[in-house]
Amino acid sequence: MASELNQQRIIDEFLRCFRKMLMEPELAAEIVRIAKEHINDTDAYQKIAEEVSAQTTLKIPEEHSEADKMFINLLMDVVKGDSLLY
Repeated sequence: MASELNQQRIIDEFLRCFRKMLMEPELAAEIVRIAKEHINDTDAYQKIAEEVSAQTTLKIPEEHSEADKMFINLLMDVVKGDSLLY
């Protein structure tokens, strides 16, 4: 039961993030720009999380939840996949 509640919490948090991006279309472009800027840094994950929080309305706490980790990893995968297209 606790595992199911935790999974639901992660899904809800993830969905809130996507709702925010749909409500603020410029947010997605800014987040991708930040990820592209830091994707090759040695500490890319942390820099992306910090910059997204500092420069956008999407706030990622210092202590990352599972949803935060999934979001940042997905963002990095999107940027890496985008660079493979060119």
